[in-house]
Amino acid sequence: MTEFEEPRNETEWSRRAIINVVGVLAVHSESLTLVGAHAVLLRTMNLDVPGMPTGDGDLGVTPGLVGEVPSIEALLAGEGYEHRTTARPGLWGREPYDESDGTRSFREKIDLLAPHGLSGTTSRTRRGVPALQPAHGKLAVGNALGLELAAFNRSLVTIIDFADPRLSAEVHVAEIPALVLAKCSKVGERLREPHKGRVRDKDLGDLWRLMAVADPDDAVRIITGFLDHPEIGDDVRQSVEWTAGVLQDPASVERVKSAFDTFVAPAEIDRVFAGWREALPPV
Repeated sequence: MTEFEEPRNETEWSRRAIINVVGVLAVHSESLTLVGAHAVLLRTMNLDVPGMPTGDGDLGVTPGLVGEVPSIEALLAGEGYEHRTTARPGLWGREPYDESDGTRSFREKIDLLAPHGLSGTTSRTRRGVPALQPAHGKLAVGNALGLELAAFNRSLVTIIDFADPRLSAEVHVAEIPALVLAKCSKVGERLREPHKGRVRDKDLGDLWRLMAVADPDDAVRIITGFLDHPEIGDDVRQSVEWTAGVLQDPASVERVKSAFDTFVAPAEIDRVFAGWREALPPV
């Protein structure tokens, strides 16, 4: 059996988790889309600004592209993954260990998330995926607002393990327009409902990285093409509203300047925000 180099930090462990889970769920590969921090790292790898550490391994799951068998729950459990919590669907872990305070954690952590608008629920508070539950279980996949465009605006990428480049996987990765809407939806929802989690400087930093490497007019042209989409149009409109709110909030700009202190000139941060504010359409 080949011995692979062990990851040394949370970013390397989360990349390993993504590669492993993509392999475990290979039969459902067409439904999987890499979103979150690792998608941001891949889409902004040529930006000369340091990336931020992350322990998040986020995979979008498009319900309409998932077959009824084999069960996602059974596939993951069969490879040693377990639910990190029963309080929220979609959170899986492997390689358990005890933290210094005695709490249980996992080296490999993955979050499986269906786009809320494609999940089969109309409730903003329910995090399950009724569209998948009969075949795959109530806790297999959660849902998140703002991932709808990522189910369509994506492309295949070969991702390489950080700790051992002999390990890799081919997976759809969300494109920049979809990632911008996803980040702004996350921030916008938390600004509106703080009990769902705090807004982190890292999230705004990731947003700026995405905006800095893309032409805003080209990205917005792609977004507006989905405003009247029969399946996700209403959700994209909501995400655009949240995006406009985040971009117009002076606190967003200040958070980015805090995140990139000494690495990016404040004037450059202002310029990127201004370009995207001007390009974004009213909805």
